[in-house]
Amino acid sequence: MAEGSSSAPKRLEPRGDRLAPLVFKQGSHAPYGIRWYGATSLWGHFRNFVSTAIARESVDSRDWMRPLDAREMLANVTQVLGVEPKATLLESLGGRPLWIDWIADTGDDRDVSEAVAHMVFDTYVVDDGGTDVALPRGDVLLFGGDTAYPVATTEEIYRRLVQPWNDVLRHAPADGKKRRVLLGIPGNHDWYDGLDGFGRLFRRRAPRIERDGDSARPPPESHAPSSPPRSGVGRLARRLHIDELRGTIDIFASVLRTVSALWSGKEVEQKRRLAIHGYDPVQESSFWALPLAPGLELWGVDRQLGRIDYRQRAYFRERREAAGQGAGIWFVAPDPAIAHGDAWGIGERMLRACGLSLERDRILYQCGDMHHYERRTVRDSTHVIAGGGGAFLHGTRIVPDPQPAQAAYPDARTTRRLALQVPLKLTFGRSGWLVHMAAGLVAALELGMDWRHWTRTWWVAGISSVLVSWALYAIAGHHRAHPRRVLAMALPFGIAFGCLPSAISGLLRHFANYLPLLGRDAATVIVYAFVGAALFGTFLWLCALQGLEMQQVFTVLGHPGFKHFVRMRVSPDGTIDAWTIGKDDPLQPEGPWLIDRWTWRSR
Repeated sequence: MAEGSSSAPKRLEPRGDRLAPLVFKQGSHAPYGIRWYGATSLWGHFRNFVSTAIARESVDSRDWMRPLDAREMLANVTQVLGVEPKATLLESLGGRPLWIDWIADTGDDRDVSEAVAHMVFDTYVVDDGGTDVALPRGDVLLFGGDTAYPVATTEEIYRRLVQPWNDVLRHAPADGKKRRVLLGIPGNHDWYDGLDGFGRLFRRRAPRIERDGDSARPPPESHAPSSPPRSGVGRLARRLHIDELRGTIDIFASVLRTVSALWSGKEVEQKRRLAIHGYDPVQESSFWALPLAPGLELWGVDRQLGRIDYRQRAYFRERREAAGQGAGIWFVAPDPAIAHGDAWGIGERMLRACGLSLERDRILYQCGDMHHYERRTVRDSTHVIAGGGGAFLHGTRIVPDPQPAQAAYPDARTTRRLALQVPLKLTFGRSGWLVHMAAGLVAALELGMDWRHWTRTWWVAGISSVLVSWALYAIAGHHRAHPRRVLAMALPFGIAFGCLPSAISGLLRHFANYLPLLGRDAATVIVYAFVGAALFGTFLWLCALQGLEMQQVFTVLGHPGFKHFVRMRVSPDGTIDAWTIGKDDPLQPEGPWLIDRWTWRSR
């Protein structure tokens, strides 16, 4: 659709209980979705390790920040929206509601990211209790963390989020609003880059920088790079793991450029600013507070890579005193306080640091990090996970829940069906080859200790079993929700991992005549690489079916489906009405649909 044209809002129908598709489309244009068990994901894990080590040495990337007073934040927002600032934002708007679009965990597969942008930048009409309600595009676009994957560098945010979203905005119909507000909080993947990429997108522009085509309006159509036509070439390249090869080369090239720049004393060139067309950032720090209506405040918190620091504790406790104990708090966080029906330590610590409690206070707790949708009620508080902005899917709770969620997307039945695919997909390398390489290394080490010496063999197998059991426990029990059950699951699989290389080698002895070129030990390593991957996939699958661990099992799948965002209407009386909008397969024409509808009152 050409820029400047108008389009009628789409009629939004409830999704209901329609069955999810069996086959989902993958993106066909680079950058593709991250393979989390592939070589390129190691870069993300490495940056995680380095960032965590730096943080533990108390080197804080937030030292440059000057957190704005809530009144300054309000003034910045009202300036962008073109209204006179008053005590709260809703009072500044003169009685009309404020519309906010919430999205989190964005910037993975390029084509999926573009499809999500089409949903976010569209307008809708929905039947709301017998009355048609228009859902316009939000005045505010609020990001809930993890802006891009595997590391939210400037380049990855640009390639995986900004570029595809701006391509959509160039063709979005005009609605009379020239400027909107951009707000964000960082997640752990934003911190892997020390908030450099995050700051280039969300930090307020200096007053002397004029708003040009990079911020307030799209550049002329003749200068806009068009999206490449869809084809099967990209899918074929992905199936052949050419994307992994290219990604590895790109990582080495980036490292070489950095080393060369350090050696020569030159600076590494990066984009100075990142901008989503038509949206202006207003914040000066990774955490902030904004008074929305009398008795209602919006808080954006940042837990870095561990806990909320002393500056935020002081900042938000001061805001709590200013707002009053009876005020409702819309608490925007990078991690949940309840995940898969269990208490989640990171979120609980954030609430305690700010002097809040879901049980005691009236809170709308909204977060991403988990890449699914879930809504729960805790007394007067509502807990919403909405992390379907573009990253791979995390399924919802499979096992029976003593306190069931009011809404979940996808549901338990669909999640269980998807989890069944994990062992085969991991075995055949669809999610990468890191597990195969690790298993092959274990086999090579055991065989290298001379498996013919049985005493030595059993010692090595025993040590391998202990180490692998510990690794499995660390992977599946890192949040310590069910430590004993996870340990009981990890031990037999660890023993199997430790003993199988010798067993496979003994079995292949009967086929020695058929292995003249490959050799018995080499054949053992290769066979065990695939057997080990199958064992690991089965371990993750069983953990998911028992409700012990739901993140790693879906990391294997890298599933592109069930994307969503939340369109929210804040009324002058502090009531928040929300409509969750999503598509099962974002790259198919069916949908979007209304996934959930809820209301939260601040008093």
